Amino acid sequence: MNQTTARLTLAAVAVALIGAPLLAAPADQVRARITGFRELGAAFKNVNDGLRGDMQTVLIQQSAREIRNASRAQYGWFPAGTGPQVGVKTAAKPEIWSRSAQFKAAQDAFAQQADIFQRTAAGGNAAAIRAEARKLGATCKGCHDTFRVPSD
Repeated sequence: MNQTTARLTLAAVAVALIGAPLLAAPADQVRARITGFRELGAAFKNVNDGLRGDMQTVLIQQSAREIRNASRAQYGWFPAGTGPQVGVKTAAKPEIWSRSAQFKAAQDAFAQQADIFQRTAAGGNAAAIRAEARKLGATCKGCHDTFRVPSD
């Protein structure tokens, strides 16, 4: 191996190591998922608050983008090995992993409705925003009813 090849190989290894994602412990992944859902819940609360009284269009539009972004991120929130067996308190039911096709369909429905809601919020029509917010809430409820342990 000549010196140039050795340098290129070393550089490639360095880039791969630096760019490689760090593998988080399952407990850390559960905590990250919980944080993601808390932020999602805060965005939903902002939407509901923004729809009360005088509609706060800017707040709703910002929250709609946050919801849409969370709907895309949620696909990475449930890796194998991060269910109740991890020993960390989680509201995720084992059915998320045992019925993964149905869970993915619920995630897809939420992501699709989040996109629709974000586009509707950008339009600023209060009646349309309210209607799509109800539909979005229904996709959340549908998933929670099947895949989330009820809260106390």
